Amino acid sequence: MKLGRSGAQHPLAIALGHAHERFAQTGQDLKNFDIQISERTRENGEDENGEDTIGVAFVAKLEPGKKGLGNANRLGRSVLYIASKTSGEILREAGSR
Repeated sequence: MKLGRSGAQHPLAIALGHAHERFAQTGQDLKNFDIQISERTRENGEDENGEDTIGVAFVAKLEPGKKGLGNANRLGRSVLYIASKTSGEILREAGSR
């Protein structure tokens, strides 16, 4: 399923569609990730105009039998996309090292 301008028009749906497109370009296997969506308020994330944003994170799952935070392991590298809460456009991204 592809979300975007031609389909769902809600900013969250647009943000998910754009984040998925960018994530797909990394070449990582989506089945190795959990997707987390968060509303980012002025406390923890705002765009350049001081507006609240949406966070779409692709969090690498842990390998079976492993403990830890995940983020970056043999199954993949986590990435967070920050999107505008009003338009759904991706403003920036951050990845694990």
